[in-house]
Amino acid sequence: MKSGFPLRSAAAAALLLAASLAPAQAPPAVPATPPVDAGIAVPVPGEQDTSIPAYAYEVRGRRDPFRSLLLRTQDDKDRQRPPGVAGMLVEELELQGTIRTRQGWIAMMRGGDNRSYLLRKGTTVFDGEVMEIGPTEVVFRQNVNDPTSPKPFRDVVKALALQAKP
Repeated sequence: MKSGFPLRSAAAAALLLAASLAPAQAPPAVPATPPVDAGIAVPVPGEQDTSIPAYAYEVRGRRDPFRSLLLRTQDDKDRQRPPGVAGMLVEELELQGTIRTRQGWIAMMRGGDNRSYLLRKGTTVFDGEVMEIGPTEVVFRQNVNDPTSPKPFRDVVKALALQAKP
């Protein structure tokens, strides 16, 4: 019972006959020569454009995506600090006392160089700014260079170490 073979060969012959009877499709018409115009490059159909457009990165206040985020904090530490309180870090300052004046509170702070400085609201230090001064504390807004932090700053409170009287 080899009846499958003649059926398969008949189907194959029918496909070959149908393919030979189908009208042949003509290839798309290609102009023999491209039009010539002085200074203008006209692409020829069938050829690929191999020119690569030049790319220039515009900073516009953004960080360079090719610089490491880990090296960024080391760059900030290597910066030259200005002299005085403008060159002090928030963590180097220690609150010694507060003074009340008609204009508001003034904080007496001791710096890392063991000198005293008077700070008012809005005074900038190397990595932050004085946001608020109260009778027993000073609030700094410290700039943070941590890429995982949701905010680029944090508030640091420096309080007086009050001693109880005997």
